[in-house]
Amino acid sequence: MTVRAGPASPRRALRSGVTLLEILVVIVILSMILAMSLGILRNANKDLGVMAAANTVASMLRAAGEHARAESAPAWVVLDMNERTIGTLTRETIGMWHFEDTSGAFGKDIKVSGAVQDKGRVGLAYRFNGPQFIDCGEVQVRQPDQGMAIEMWFYRFPGTGKHILASIGKDMELWADPVGRVNLRVGNIVANSETHLVPRESWIYVQAVYNGREIKILLNGAEVGSKPCRHKWTTAAPLIVGSRKDGIAGFIDEVRLSLVVPHDTYALPPEVEFDLPKGSKLQDNEFIIAFDSAGRLDAARHPQELTLTIHSPVASRTIGVTRQGLVKR
Repeated sequence: MTVRAGPASPRRALRSGVTLLEILVVIVILSMILAMSLGILRNANKDLGVMAAANTVASMLRAAGEHARAESAPAWVVLDMNERTIGTLTRETIGMWHFEDTSGAFGKDIKVSGAVQDKGRVGLAYRFNGPQFIDCGEVQVRQPDQGMAIEMWFYRFPGTGKHILASIGKDMELWADPVGRVNLRVGNIVANSETHLVPRESWIYVQAVYNGREIKILLNGAEVGSKPCRHKWTTAAPLIVGSRKDGIAGFIDEVRLSLVVPHDTYALPPEVEFDLPKGSKLQDNEFIIAFDSAGRLDAARHPQELTLTIHSPVASRTIGVTRQGLVKR
């Protein structure tokens, strides 16, 4: 006897499908997974932002130290706490004169008034004795807060007079006083070399550096004077070596003129913050990491090894700079 199955009951057919409650449960679970994934991705992005910022800062610190060593001139890394940016300040040469003739680098020829060509430190130099000068051409104002550096070899003759070494209009003047102390004026701010004097009848390398934030004086590569300074350049003026009015007695050789300008400015990610070393002093809400002319940390500004911590809510990286200028991660 054959038994035939009858049609499925409506209740059994309904149970074999998917209920509305089950669909809602699945949607809730998927929503929770998506929310967790988005949170993980957001935290991962914050972690990536910290790593990217740390890599950039470490690269800037290394580049500034290497530039200082290569150019035998100071360099800086500036963290602007207001703008949340970090960038380097380095020297960009815009004029150079070896005084073998009246030509100079970068298309800047000189005009000589009274100074006499003579044997110099290497090759020829110019000898000054009184109100004699060399016009090295106009210095352009690229931006009002630009920095400027004047460098030269100087041989001081015996005597007690004031020696005007160089000037740029009313904005910048470099001179040696009667006892041999070097003075640098930028705007109304004057720094001097204090007890470090220019010797008589001996060559010495003089560097006068204004980086837009401070004045520095270096003799034979060693910093001998500094002072905070902020100055706005207004009008273009020529670089004058020697003096149109005041006296100078000695030889001058191998003059270099440079701008000190920002490079490679980097905007920090919004989630990234800095922890500065304890006791750090901000200048116009900027934290400045300075390297000396040998690429070491500037001892006057950084007496100890420097440590920076870069962090977000989910990640942290530490960067160290040794007294010798070595960057550690």
